[in-house]
Amino acid sequence: MSSEVIHDAFGIPHIRADSLEELAFAQGHEMARARAAQIELERLRSEGGTAAHLGPAGLEWDRFSRRAGIDALAQRAFDTVDDETRDFLVAFTDGINVAFRDRRWMPWTPLGVFLVQQVQFGSYPSKLWRDRVARRLGPAGLRALSVEPPAAAGSNAFALTGARTATGSPIVAGDPHRVFEAPNVYLQTHLACPDFDVVGFTFPGVPGIQHFGHTGSVAWGLTNAMGDYQDLYAEQLEVRDGVLSALGPDGWAPVEVREETIDVLDDEPEVIEVVVTERGPIVFDDQPVALRTASYALGDLGFGALLPLLRSRSVTEVEAALEHWVEPLNNWVVADTAGVVRHRVAGRVPERDLANRFGIVPAAEPRHVWTGWVDEMPVVDPGDQGRVVTANERTTPAYDAISSHFAEPWRADRISQLLDERDDWSADDAIRPLTDVRQLGAEALLEALAALPEVSPTAELLRGTLAAWDLEMAVDSPGAAVFNAVREQFVHHLCGTGPLQRLADVDVHGVMHRPWLSTASRVGQSIPQLLVHGHELDIDVPALLRASLEAAATDVRPWGERHGFGPLTGLAQFGLDDEAVPVAGVPLPGDASSVAANGWIPGTDTAVRGPVARYVWDLADRDRSRWAVPLGSSGVPGSPHEADQFEAWASGTLLPVTTDWKVLREDAARRSRTTTEQDR
Repeated sequence: MSSEVIHDAFGIPHIRADSLEELAFAQGHEMARARAAQIELERLRSEGGTAAHLGPAGLEWDRFSRRAGIDALAQRAFDTVDDETRDFLVAFTDGINVAFRDRRWMPWTPLGVFLVQQVQFGSYPSKLWRDRVARRLGPAGLRALSVEPPAAAGSNAFALTGARTATGSPIVAGDPHRVFEAPNVYLQTHLACPDFDVVGFTFPGVPGIQHFGHTGSVAWGLTNAMGDYQDLYAEQLEVRDGVLSALGPDGWAPVEVREETIDVLDDEPEVIEVVVTERGPIVFDDQPVALRTASYALGDLGFGALLPLLRSRSVTEVEAALEHWVEPLNNWVVADTAGVVRHRVAGRVPERDLANRFGIVPAAEPRHVWTGWVDEMPVVDPGDQGRVVTANERTTPAYDAISSHFAEPWRADRISQLLDERDDWSADDAIRPLTDVRQLGAEALLEALAALPEVSPTAELLRGTLAAWDLEMAVDSPGAAVFNAVREQFVHHLCGTGPLQRLADVDVHGVMHRPWLSTASRVGQSIPQLLVHGHELDIDVPALLRASLEAAATDVRPWGERHGFGPLTGLAQFGLDDEAVPVAGVPLPGDASSVAANGWIPGTDTAVRGPVARYVWDLADRDRSRWAVPLGSSGVPGSPHEADQFEAWASGTLLPVTTDWKVLREDAARRSRTTTEQDR
């Protein structure tokens, strides 16, 4: 055996090789076979070359990618990794190139692909939003409108000690939330060589297993820690003595300037100017704002953690591997067969002035300079409760060292409540708390609606339905339907007010930043704050509530009709037409403020964000673990494995994890014989 690839009944690849490099080659070759179009698009995004294949639709991303220097940073980071990791990356990209019969993948391309997945997962897009609110609505607007990063919250993870499980061994479970993509953003895989045997999830185009894995003796999962490791600097640029310069804390200094040409399919090439100051690259068309990130400052994307993670056999060894992690800043929940359970934050956060967390800061002011790195990251042990839970919230006061903006504690509190109902959890049922669909953020709106005097008889019927509602966001719940109808109307009426109309130019930083600057989405996220502080913006909240309740009576539709599964294909992410996904539109329960945070976007009938994987890692027996993704293992339209995991994912039943190589071979042989007999 040099290497072998076995596909299980759901097409999930199980890859085994005689050496680490042969394993990496086989993984790359397999990814190119199963996810060719997806990983090629991610490569083009990392290189800023999508427009050459997609036409003008790719220009906005390519401008950002070139200006942000994604490929250049990937090369810098590749140059700093250790020799073994470098050989691992070379072998992986060799496997892809052999499959493609081309040398288009460079050894650093996987680092660029990883950065593409993470660069907008940090805090900088929400700083754009906060800056706009501060400039146009002042302090009252900041009190009334949420600045929590909407694209980073929603994930859940927990770990139970053996005292809380039926087997007496720990369990780790979770469900990372991101935009639903087709093919899925995470790929299930099983990797084995003489050094390790690991099962888990990887980004297509990136080797190994990163965020969620089980080595047999230790398992881990994570959520976004909401850390603030990205800053935006308002630059002053001026030509001085014939040289473009930027005003920094120490005075004027020359900047790096170069021109790059972006090829455009069926159109003329576009030449852009790339400007890099001492803070970082200027990334926007409309204003000279530089983006500084932890990875840019360090020239490191954390790939030194990949191989130590795969080789880990204990919580202590996972923690040691995470010393190499850079970004995004994550809450890691880890447990091992010795019974150790821990929740720790890992990544790099700069030391700098607190004001940097709250918007765009002047590049010339010395107080905004990065002065070092936060040394002590939060660590949480299970204690007498026998559990650790993370849902993007501020778990302890120690989190104040890494950020000022976190998710509300609703999801974490609800998960803890459900877990504490029993002490005999198993891998078969541990995912259930994460499929809970109770609406956790409705209290303030429901109380305000109940307090309205003298509404019409029709509106009173709606209030009666809401009063009897159990808060479950089930697809066929009458209460959920009425709640959403009123909520939609309330957001619509709020967005129409004079103060909030000042935020209506959502494309001010380009279409790609629209999800963070959408007034409707931000207002929907901010309903509790607006109910309390809306009057400070001269908004007549009670009048709008009354109008919303009355208007909702004409547009009450089942929640399932307003909340269908809405994955975005690669082309759809660029606004281009693409083939429909087989399960698109299937009703999904839950809501943005549920544990099952299937995101709600005002004015639409689709859920475009939610759990992009679900997993339960059993430390008593790895082959009793369970997992599923929203679609399937294949990225080939029409494949039997394009969407064959959807039901298991949506229902929370999940699929069994099989890592026994003898069982895998026997099952593959049995399916092969059955296929042969059917073909006769």
